Amino acid sequence: MNIINLPFNISARHQGYIALLLWGVIAVFLLRHDLYGIDEGAARSLLLSWSIADQVASSVTTFGMPDLRALLFLPAGFLWTGNVFAAKILTALLVAGAAWLLYAWERRIAGAECALLSTGLLIISPLALEQIDTLSPGIYLLATFALGAWLDTKYRADPKSFNGWYFAQLFVCAFSASLHPAGLAYPLALLWSWRTEPLEQKQQRYFLAGIVFVVLFILLIRMGWNGLAWFQNPVKSLGSIFTGSPLDDAQSIMQWLPGGFVLALVVAVVFKQRRRLWSDLTGRTLLIGLLLGAMVGDQAWVIIALCVVLYFGLPLLLHPEQNSPGDGFIKQRGWVLLLVFICSTFFMRADKAYYEIGRSGTLSAQDELIKTLAVAAENDRKAGESDDGERKRPRFIVASEWPGRTMLACKCDTFPLPPVARDPQAQLANLHSIAYLLLDPKQTANIELARNLSLLGGVVETISLQPGGVLLHVKEDGIPSPDGKKPS
Repeated sequence: MNIINLPFNISARHQGYIALLLWGVIAVFLLRHDLYGIDEGAARSLLLSWSIADQVASSVTTFGMPDLRALLFLPAGFLWTGNVFAAKILTALLVAGAAWLLYAWERRIAGAECALLSTGLLIISPLALEQIDTLSPGIYLLATFALGAWLDTKYRADPKSFNGWYFAQLFVCAFSASLHPAGLAYPLALLWSWRTEPLEQKQQRYFLAGIVFVVLFILLIRMGWNGLAWFQNPVKSLGSIFTGSPLDDAQSIMQWLPGGFVLALVVAVVFKQRRRLWSDLTGRTLLIGLLLGAMVGDQAWVIIALCVVLYFGLPLLLHPEQNSPGDGFIKQRGWVLLLVFICSTFFMRADKAYYEIGRSGTLSAQDELIKTLAVAAENDRKAGESDDGERKRPRFIVASEWPGRTMLACKCDTFPLPPVARDPQAQLANLHSIAYLLLDPKQTANIELARNLSLLGGVVETISLQPGGVLLHVKEDGIPSPDGKKPS
């Protein structure tokens, strides 16, 4: 059926394409154009793809094995090397494709009405916009869940051993598992499908062995999920569904109240729809991802929780089978549409606030610290250009707690923080030719390193102490401070 009655004939499918196109254009205009706010894992994947595209050796290879977003970013890396915005546009296209697949799935199991409302709320949510802008793993998880279910349907419709659909599903399993602990949901859900609903015994063995192998292989070469903070506050994270993620770590009632409400809503929907969630591959994937991601409780997990509420909560509210023919529109749909209108208003207000923050150049505390270092790197480059090569200058080398984001912003050689040494002098020897260090001394993992560096007061000086962390300078002749002067 047509979504909108128009004077000229446009099929429902093409109306959907036009709607997604308009959404994509608007979303692109709302994104940031600077190099800040990028997810650390995405920054590492981008840098590696650019290094491969330009065939240039880079210190990004010392960051460890990135997730498989590096393969996804390769086409944009070859065409627009160094352009972060190209990766954001690619991500927006990926979200549009995922929205279309989720719409088709929900329409098949719950009707076009539920599919249209759920998908519409998902793509205008501030969470979706923010995760596109930051290249967050959550939005890629959502795409792999939707794509994986579609691939499974295609394979079962024409089952042939070791065909393209088989290897495509194995790649989606590896890609999903490399992103996040919640990414294990698709391989586990697919394993359950082939364990309980096999087409034949031989193909069952192929799938079970293939899924286990690729997941264990990707986890082994990645050594888990590097830099992931476990057991974050889920209530605060869930509150960002309505308000967007705050730039600072302050926990106000504006995060606790909506977060607590959404948490209760998620629990209620899962309890009420637990059989329907488990009976379908996409629903089973979302449920397992919700449970696994709860151990992290970050923004990548929140997008899964939002999908569970939208795609399984709205059908509970509509109850089309319980409406009698004599019921009026208000009783049947009016109050549900009012709820959708209220949610849409909150979402669009948060989208507007996010756009205004990006337009004003406001940064998070960590990004402000990284920007301070980027200014220092720019001053060093200008000083080198003014010397005209008359004086040999040491390389501007940085060790950072966030090496991917730091290297992306300052365009300088960046390495992870050095390991903790037994004493300050041994720690100094581990610094080698590092000129600057960037870290958050309040983090538990950095306490011993910060203690060693603080005892090197004659060699290591504090350049900037900010809420997001501290910028330290290792004194050495020829390496200027951010103000352009040599250290005394």
